[in-house]
Amino acid sequence: MRSIVSVCTGDKYPNRYVEILYNMASRHTSNFQFYCITDRKRGFDPAIKEIVIDNVFPTWWNKVHIFNKNMPFQGTVLYMDLDVVIFRSIEKLWDFAKGRFTIIQDFNRCRIKNYHVKNSSVMKWEHGSQHQLYENFIAEPNQVMRKWRGDQDYVTAKVPSAELWPHDWIMSYKWEIGMEPGEKKRSPNDKFVKERYTKQVKIKIKNGQKLQKEVFVKHELPDDCSIAVFHGKPDPAEIQHDPLVIDNWR
Repeated sequence: MRSIVSVCTGDKYPNRYVEILYNMASRHTSNFQFYCITDRKRGFDPAIKEIVIDNVFPTWWNKVHIFNKNMPFQGTVLYMDLDVVIFRSIEKLWDFAKGRFTIIQDFNRCRIKNYHVKNSSVMKWEHGSQHQLYENFIAEPNQVMRKWRGDQDYVTAKVPSAELWPHDWIMSYKWEIGMEPGEKKRSPNDKFVKERYTKQVKIKIKNGQKLQKEVFVKHELPDDCSIAVFHGKPDPAEIQHDPLVIDNWR
């Protein structure tokens, strides 16, 4: 059995983010049970199994519940944040590094090649194999939250031998994939400006005058890229023009 798990606590994301994640997963893989850990009954689609927790923690720290060995997950567990967009098959994720805890190298990799911190937006493990992450946290939650800035720093420290997903499989939307020009302008140093879009100058002659116009030429994504991660801003719902998001986040 394969399990896909999400977490929806607080009011940052409405129910539709959970249901859209389920829809995307259903289009791009099969043979899984979908779970959502939440702080209250939300009334999702019956295909989504809700797990209501009593001990709720601030913000992203509720992700530690996914490592609780008493959760009803079975077999291989694939966790995904709610603010991702799946646009190609993720079947290869199940088979990669079987039996190993697998996580993303943090997206600062686009600036620092060997950046050591992990990004916890997409993770995979065998259910029960990482229970220490939950048990160590539950034993001293306040101490853990003071010591580490967030869950991914905690996981980075506690699972130093984690396998990394291939870079091209799961990429940052705003730093490695990019938005339509004009969506919400980013720093010219962001990697998508340099690599997904090339600024060119088009020149045409009109009424004897030379007119110049800057245009952006979009490059194709790597063939193996399947997931765009929306860390920080924007959220998928805020993208208005990019077909990568419009056609797939539904």
